[in-house]
Amino acid sequence: SKDYMQATSLSGMTQGFGYLIGASGPLLFGMLFDLTQSWNLILLIISVLGVIQTYFGLKAGRNITLN
Repeated sequence: SKDYMQATSLSGMTQGFGYLIGASGPLLFGMLFDLTQSWNLILLIISVLGVIQTYFGLKAGRNITLN
């Protein structure tokens, strides 16, 4: 980021969305387990999300400055 103000706003937005998504995970996966009575689909979803998260993490960690 160009300065600390931009870094602060990006960090706040990212953490806000991250906590929102993270807090809903146990509820959604618990409901999915109740429906399927199996962990297979849940583990598949977590694996796919891990690959997607790795991709975006590598993109976000590049040495570039946002305008």
